Amino acid sequence: MTDLRPIPRIASPFAVDVTLPGSKSIALRHLLMSALADGPTHLTGIPRCDDVDAMFEALKRLGVRVEREGKSACLRPPATPFASDVVLDLGMSGVSLRLLLAHAALRTSTTRFTGHRQLHQRPNADLLEALETLGCVIESNEGRLPIAVTGPASPIAKTTLATEVTSQYLSGLMLSAPGLPAGLTIALKGARTSASYIGVTKTEMARRGIRVETPDESTVVVSPGTYRGGDVLIEGDASAATYHAALATLHGGRITLTNLGDSTRQGDYAFLDLCERMGAAVSRTPDQVTIKGPATPQPVGDADMADMPDAAPTLMAMAPFLPTPTHITGLATLRVKECDRIACGAKELRKAGVRVEEFDAALTIHPADALRPAGFDTYEDHRMAMALSVVASKVGGCVIHGADCVAKTYADYWEDFDRVCRPDGSH
Repeated sequence: MTDLRPIPRIASPFAVDVTLPGSKSIALRHLLMSALADGPTHLTGIPRCDDVDAMFEALKRLGVRVEREGKSACLRPPATPFASDVVLDLGMSGVSLRLLLAHAALRTSTTRFTGHRQLHQRPNADLLEALETLGCVIESNEGRLPIAVTGPASPIAKTTLATEVTSQYLSGLMLSAPGLPAGLTIALKGARTSASYIGVTKTEMARRGIRVETPDESTVVVSPGTYRGGDVLIEGDASAATYHAALATLHGGRITLTNLGDSTRQGDYAFLDLCERMGAAVSRTPDQVTIKGPATPQPVGDADMADMPDAAPTLMAMAPFLPTPTHITGLATLRVKECDRIACGAKELRKAGVRVEEFDAALTIHPADALRPAGFDTYEDHRMAMALSVVASKVGGCVIHGADCVAKTYADYWEDFDRVCRPDGSH
């Protein structure tokens, strides 16, 4: 990408209301459930982003009828299971890939997966091993794209899944399990990562009439069944909320997020607790939240981000402006995201003069009295771009290269960012 975006230093107080894009994670789950529903599903609050576009296109290729208008869509599952071989291009969407890999187990024909070169680097071996146990025939490049999955005529109702790399594997298996003739029992092995996302999957499945049982901490049981169609509203994206919460906290501003409240199950909502530790005043209702930043941010010290890894780059961006070193742990999954967010994040902060200590699954970021303007690289990673905008908003004179990659999950980010930077509407 060659798109450049100068980032001004925020110098004026701001008080703005922001309507977040709908949660990408929740939207992708409901799109897949709608393909397996008992009738049409009407979704509202769909985010405008590349990942969702990729899922829509994939479902169309799988025979789902889609009528889409703005932030709403109606999906009608095929009357009979789609039986032809098909090729699905998932672009850069790792979540869509993992969810649809599991979905391929429901089809006795062959589903071939491809995508952007960046997606070819994402690991999938543990999920593919679990699918082989079900009876799928797999072709892959050592667990990476290109991948072909041919589903079994008589799938086995039990499998084992390693859970150290990403929770997306388990979410994929859970979401497609009701479509298997005898359901699915999943034995989990290894450490759990991003457990909050499994809670989201379980909650959203329950909204559509499917219960997930967990008889013990290492077993997940999903009975066969059919998802309900009908009307579904998708709440605001808690990961997107972290950038606005960070701006309010660092600049002493006020931001109200109009479509996300404490009724959510999204793990990244806990980022607001970190903002409170920094001195922000956070006012919550079931449907919205207001963040008012302090005059001077307070130290966080140690922060474990294992249950909200997508929010870790946002905390990395805030850490140089806190009065004491910030030690951020629980970052193992950041090594295998769109880029290595530990190494790349450290590199970009150092460009501005930040002292960063890098460990296998952790970072220590030291306070910086005076930072220098820098040209930041995004590595085609949407979260890097949005997090770096937080850093740049304090430094001034910075440029972000490849800024348009925010379209992966938050196509309107720069428009919303400008409303904070220029609350009077000036440009």
